[in-house]
Amino acid sequence: MNFSTPTRTKKVQSAVIAVLVTGSMLVTGSAASNAAAAVKTGAACSTSAAIATSTTGKTVTCKSKKWTEYKAASLTFAIASAAFSPKEEFATYAVPKQLGYQAAENLTVTAVPSGGSIDVVNIVSAGRADIGAADLGSAMQGIEKNANISIIGGLVTNFPWKIAVDPTKSIKTAADLKGKKIGIIGFGSGSYPYTKAWLAGYGLKESDVTLVATGTAIAPATLQLQSGAVDAIAYYTAVYASQEFTGTKFKYLPNPAALTGVQSLAWVVNTDKFEANPEVFERFLRTANKGLVFSSQNVKAATLLGYAELPATLAGSTVEAKLPAGMAGLKAWLTSATPLTGKPISWDSLGTITKANWAKTQAYTAAAGTIVTGIDLVDWLDASLIKRANTYDRAAIVAAADKRPK
Repeated sequence: MNFSTPTRTKKVQSAVIAVLVTGSMLVTGSAASNAAAAVKTGAACSTSAAIATSTTGKTVTCKSKKWTEYKAASLTFAIASAAFSPKEEFATYAVPKQLGYQAAENLTVTAVPSGGSIDVVNIVSAGRADIGAADLGSAMQGIEKNANISIIGGLVTNFPWKIAVDPTKSIKTAADLKGKKIGIIGFGSGSYPYTKAWLAGYGLKESDVTLVATGTAIAPATLQLQSGAVDAIAYYTAVYASQEFTGTKFKYLPNPAALTGVQSLAWVVNTDKFEANPEVFERFLRTANKGLVFSSQNVKAATLLGYAELPATLAGSTVEAKLPAGMAGLKAWLTSATPLTGKPISWDSLGTITKANWAKTQAYTAAAGTIVTGIDLVDWLDASLIKRANTYDRAAIVAAADKRPK
């Protein structure tokens, strides 16, 4: 992994601490919901840094005892794949943009593809993107190599990766893959460390198999699996679900016990840009969380909004033809990225990474051979934005989703 920052000393985020001390990041309102009546921009307020919605629909905060709109800002968001599809780029980017959540925060967001999680870490570290969704294990690898990144929350909390084989073939266990070929998305993708950790969990080494880059798209990878060009593939639930909708059958080999509780995608930011203006990243996360709530409440509406914002994902087809498979893929992705209990209206802690999941992910990354030293959660995860990013009226988001056809 190559980074533009050749060396990086361990940073104590003094800029963020200073902001906390002054109160401009202090949450004084309820993080559960802001269902109070809309306030008027410029009207008097008394609770420093409280968050509300103005009569014009803008998100406002209490600064200098007045309800104040955020200043205009722009962010570049890197996704962990080479092509857009119904997953995080729909739920956390296209839906918030189409529904005006980004505009309410006075944000202009641009989404860009990448070669995978490792590439996202490189891009964000170099400052070519401000924020990205990357596997936490890949982010840990970057930290160990002095990447200029910080982690400000989790995204995919329910581990989505699976090893699939053709059910008509004779492969039934991990041991059957010894000497065989496994298709991975690419060597810059989270698919690579996952496969290495999966093998290690069953007492196998990377040298016991041959890894083949089969690309981001699941359809060509499936053809290679069915033709025998590879004997197994390592992809994630959202793309498997889309492919299964077309009639394809997969047999999934179980993940080893060591992968239970492992965190997948996390929010990775350029440390210098984050320390210079953490508020902008808080605003982005709030729009992303709103998108997750809306999308989970109405997958059909979210998929349609995704295709509207990112028409290239139709790949020359029509919305009507792509909608069922797109919904299947997005629903599977949302299952990996949202709580397994409760309803969207109650999700008030999106983005939290627990100590247990951090430790599990670190052990998984070590098993994959990508890190060798311990990485302390408190030194590299800035959780100060989580509460504020969950401060908005979820009931209004759910109501808006329910008004659209499902």
